[in-house]
Amino acid sequence: MDLTLGERDAIAAHASVLGLSPDEYIHRTAAERALAWQREREAFQALARRHGQTAEKVVRRGRLTDSNL
Repeated sequence: MDLTLGERDAIAAHASVLGLSPDEYIHRTAAERALAWQREREAFQALARRHGQTAEKVVRRGRLTDSNL
């Protein structure tokens, strides 16, 4: 993974404040983001199913609005 100097410095600084190594910080942050994405995806798919559609069809048709949430 190629990070800029600024990105590396920011990661190292935040990791230090949290008492983590930069590698552990990256690992935890990536895992948290991936799990959050997975939960959002599953919730969206459940919402689409409640409307009798697949998530792909809802997105394709542009039928999902804030009022559906």
